[in-house]
Amino acid sequence: MRRWLAISAALFGLVGSVAAPAAAQSPMPYVVAMAQHFVQNRLMKASAKEHYHIEFDQSFVYSQPRKTLWVVVGGYVSDQNNYNSFTAAVLLDCPEFQKIKCWSLEKLSINGKIVLDRKRI
Repeated sequence: MRRWLAISAALFGLVGSVAAPAAAQSPMPYVVAMAQHFVQNRLMKASAKEHYHIEFDQSFVYSQPRKTLWVVVGGYVSDQNNYNSFTAAVLLDCPEFQKIKCWSLEKLSINGKIVLDRKRI
């Protein structure tokens, strides 16, 4: 699993230090939730007949030099398949971090395959 984490992070070229928990007025509590939201949303739209139920495993957050960008690495299982892994780069676009509209998914890899790369970051 550690090897996969290193490979996934290297895919994006975004490896940083592991983020520490932040204060209550910080977007940190939302980072993993938003990454998982984007992964689930993408899976549900991509194959509506599959993935009726997705359960996420523990995720790891890597901070980046840009303070509004994080890389989240984790895993999930669904009704249709065994364990899967994901690496997602999420960006906070506005100061209202409690709102979904302020977040964007910039890069996404599922099971080691890049499925989204906006190339904005």
